[in-house]
Amino acid sequence: MHGLNRLLKPDSLNLVVEMGKKRLTAVLVGAGGNMRGAHIPRILRDRFVDVVSIVDPNEQAMSAAQERLGYEAVSLKDWRKAIQETPSDIVIVSTPHDQHFAQVKTFLQDGRHVLIEKPMVTTVAHANTLIKLAKEKGLALFVAYQRHWMREYVYARELISKGKLGAIRGVVGYVTQDWTGLGGWRMDPVQSGGGMFMDTGSHLVASTLWVTNLMVRSASASADTAKQRVDLNMGVQVKFKNGAIGTFTTIGNAASHDEQLTIVGEKGILNLQLRGWRVRSFTLDGEPVNIPERIQHSTPDAAFFSTVRAPKRKKEYPDFAVEVARLSTAAYRSLES
Repeated sequence: MHGLNRLLKPDSLNLVVEMGKKRLTAVLVGAGGNMRGAHIPRILRDRFVDVVSIVDPNEQAMSAAQERLGYEAVSLKDWRKAIQETPSDIVIVSTPHDQHFAQVKTFLQDGRHVLIEKPMVTTVAHANTLIKLAKEKGLALFVAYQRHWMREYVYARELISKGKLGAIRGVVGYVTQDWTGLGGWRMDPVQSGGGMFMDTGSHLVASTLWVTNLMVRSASASADTAKQRVDLNMGVQVKFKNGAIGTFTTIGNAASHDEQLTIVGEKGILNLQLRGWRVRSFTLDGEPVNIPERIQHSTPDAAFFSTVRAPKRKKEYPDFAVEVARLSTAAYRSLES
């Protein structure tokens, strides 16, 4: 753990013993903006995760990630070399979507806990395979959907599970973002598996399915590429197995981020509204919802680290990711037909 002395002073080492907080070693696969701007800051905030290697074929991205980390980790261009050269407790993967399945499967087979960026994978079969493998090996498998650790979404899920809304009749959701100057692999349909709906839209779809526990029966879609190679704007109609219906809309040539999710039940209507990636409003039947203090905001990284440090704790697996893949697959197939 060659970064340890750079991170901790002797008194901090005593703190580790006092808190009983297990130190973790990590491999970071992908050194792009998401890894540098989201995951590395959360690693540094934890203080007891030591990055042993960073993998990325782009030297400029690698250098920027090393600088953001603040201490030297082994640099690798091929993620497969991390299997032999840098053992670790955990792996965080933030790479193009078409690489997720092979990378996550290989690291799970090697006995490492994995946190994977969204979407986990782009097919139902791949989602089932990874979840089954993680369960068989008793390893943590997390998908980095931030909304699942926002206290508003956590409490919304609790309210629905306790029957506050009754049976769910329908859901309406949309998310907007400026994708017009994005470029890179996200605009490559092979690497991304789809455009705005597959990427940012995955947050909206996953949070809806996780909060409501709805399962997808069928979906159809219409889309506009706005002269790009992938969808920028997309509208999806969904039929769920309980008979509920839903619509999801993603707009990728908007000026900024705006997002809303409305869940309609037989007993009430729940609404979540975000702006600039922050929850601005959380209401039940038009009235603000008071969230219990016991529910605190967290991040996927912090929850992942906590789960790995408590091996006897019952693990929650991302079964909802199967439904995300089912809905996405059905939507994109409908565009082809």
